[in-house]
Amino acid sequence: MFKIAIDGYMGSGKSTLAKGLCEKLGSDFKMLDTGAIFRAIAYAYLTSYGEDVMEEKARELVNTKNIEVRFIEDKQNVFVNQENVTPFLRTEVISQMASKISVYPFVREKYLKIAKDFASRNNCVMEGRDIGSVVMPDADIKIFLTANEKTRAMRRFEEAKLRGQKVKFDDVLKDLRERDERDTTRKEAPLKPCKDSIIVDNSDMDLDETIDFCYNLIANKLDKNNICIAIDGYVCSGKSTIAKELARRLRFNFFDTGAVYRGIACGFKYLNLDEKKIDEKYIEKFAKQIFVEIKFIKNLEHVYVNGVDHTKDLRRDDITALSAKISPFVIIREKVLKIQRDFARTHNVVMEGRDIGSEVLPDADFKFFTTADETVRAKRRYQQFLERGEDITYEKVLEELRDRDYKDIHREHGAIKMMPDAYLIDTTNQTLDESVNECIDVILKKKNIKIYK
Repeated sequence: MFKIAIDGYMGSGKSTLAKGLCEKLGSDFKMLDTGAIFRAIAYAYLTSYGEDVMEEKARELVNTKNIEVRFIEDKQNVFVNQENVTPFLRTEVISQMASKISVYPFVREKYLKIAKDFASRNNCVMEGRDIGSVVMPDADIKIFLTANEKTRAMRRFEEAKLRGQKVKFDDVLKDLRERDERDTTRKEAPLKPCKDSIIVDNSDMDLDETIDFCYNLIANKLDKNNICIAIDGYVCSGKSTIAKELARRLRFNFFDTGAVYRGIACGFKYLNLDEKKIDEKYIEKFAKQIFVEIKFIKNLEHVYVNGVDHTKDLRRDDITALSAKISPFVIIREKVLKIQRDFARTHNVVMEGRDIGSEVLPDADFKFFTTADETVRAKRRYQQFLERGEDITYEKVLEELRDRDYKDIHREHGAIKMMPDAYLIDTTNQTLDESVNECIDVILKKKNIKIYK
């Protein structure tokens, strides 16, 4: 997982920066607004006990209230005992209450558990006041955002006016100074940059300039950290088997593109949509209804559609058939293409298909193209059918394979072809180990990388 920590003073624009970075980095990154967790606890306290913060009551609240973060349509929401309190968290009263209640160690323990669990499961952008020092000390990049106090106070003042609040600038500045004093002098995780933090002063930057500046810092780091391997080839040439074994030996993620299409088909079924109505407009409407997310859990690719994990259903025959109907539509292809590229941007990955090196990852670090004599491929395919107990002849399999090859070569989108910079792997007379070792030999000539047994 790639972790980005953003710390800084109130009014420096941490939340806005984190949101902007997430948008630029793509759907594979999630933002956890840690302040919203404290604000939710503060809101729960305020509505339960009033404004007078007492340790005993705060402890009781933390022990009895369930605080949960959920993403709805890719936006973070915080629930307290199943109540969505997100709309109530951005008032100045809640902001001040959160600062007071967060000084208690048991409140911070609650927040840390939520935040660390999130960071362990997601490529994430996280903002707060101790992210780089406490929550994610192993973050890949740490940004400490600051600005002079009058600039920050003016930002808070303008935000309050936009919300229709009647406030005075001098009062906002006074509150900000008090907040800075509490945040920087508290005993538990005081606000300060880490030794390896990049300090960004945006006193004279606007929002877009701040986002662009920080994105370039991150992009440079990302470019240096991940390796992408594209494997294309004919059906039954061994590309999936080689890709999986290569990923295992490199300890990379094996990205199964077919599983994404099948997951989308599962989402179609889950929404109880009508296959008889499938046409371009129907699929366009469907595509706008779904959010697809890929997570790797114990090295297994899981496909979530609108928050539902469909992994266990991906290999069902009806899902495979539906996937074949849906996948040719351009809007579905574009959706999957974005998911593939977003994932490859931030992971060491082996990705296989028919057009990975040509269209999906044209800048892949390594490209391999697998092939084999068509009779050998047909025999492999025939054996697969026999193992599944299907009644079919070798001649029929060979005929279908030739038809598949023709369609793959001549399809309008994602046609199969070997790129000039791809390395040919002919598996006709090779074992799996021999083919994988051939790929590894090519990789080791350019990259000093550890290989596992």
